[in-house]
Amino acid sequence: MVAKTVAKKPRESRSLASRHITEIHSRTTKRDREIAELTSKLASRSYHLEEGNSWSQDWLQYQKNTHPLFGICFHHHLHPIGRFQRIIILVGSIAFGLTLTNCVYLGFLKSQQAGTAVNYIYDQAGNISEAISDQTSIEVEQSLFFLWTVGSFLHATFDMIIWYLTACACFRPGGGFFSRPFCQKFGSYLTVLLVVCALFSATGVVVLRLNADTIVEDPTHILDGTGLESTKFSFLLAYSLELVFAFVFYFITSTILFSGVLGCGRIPILGGRPYELRKEAAEKNNVDQTDDSFEDDVYSV
Repeated sequence: MVAKTVAKKPRESRSLASRHITEIHSRTTKRDREIAELTSKLASRSYHLEEGNSWSQDWLQYQKNTHPLFGICFHHHLHPIGRFQRIIILVGSIAFGLTLTNCVYLGFLKSQQAGTAVNYIYDQAGNISEAISDQTSIEVEQSLFFLWTVGSFLHATFDMIIWYLTACACFRPGGGFFSRPFCQKFGSYLTVLLVVCALFSATGVVVLRLNADTIVEDPTHILDGTGLESTKFSFLLAYSLELVFAFVFYFITSTILFSGVLGCGRIPILGGRPYELRKEAAEKNNVDQTDDSFEDDVYSV
């Protein structure tokens, strides 16, 4: 009897240890799945990150993880886009804004080479700025108004596009092309290429701007076709304001996308947070129905 009891205890100990190992493995596997799912949501700029978050919590996490400036310091620690990559994105954003500002100051948008559509938008910006000047006591220049509105919007759009390229969510876990992991870095390489092109463009237009300034002997002389004083580096003030407006516009455009008004809450990306909540509820219902049907089959057997 004593021998049987002694032999039984080791078996119970091994069984208990096996259960503990199984539980630890289950918890670890579940945690790994949660991390992979969270990383995929972060890479795809998900509007609804965690279940139970309120509108304000989701909006705050979205801005902290996607904003080109504040995201450098406040992004999630599991985010696939790190601080160094975000700095590269910010450099590209600054170069794009500098290029756009100098193109406006040099009068490129007025030339026929810019195209009919660009000329039309620029002229409409001038009409609106004149109307504002007539209705108020504030004189608004056409170039400045274009930079602070259309230019800032284009700047914010460029930031979003380059961000999507860097994240390259379709090739990460949870994406449609996860089976091709070697393509994950394609977006990063393309982002670096775009940033380099933006830097070259910014350097080129700055040189043109400086050459145009040196031609003018009088520092307060007005350049033909620009309507702006050509004080050396005076465009830096307008550029700084355009950059600030671009970051403010980012809050506006991202909030519009976040709200889902453009897609009535039913279209991917444009549907915003309401679309993701509907998708999450539908997936949860499908899982519950699958579990119920499985339990019915078990009981029937």
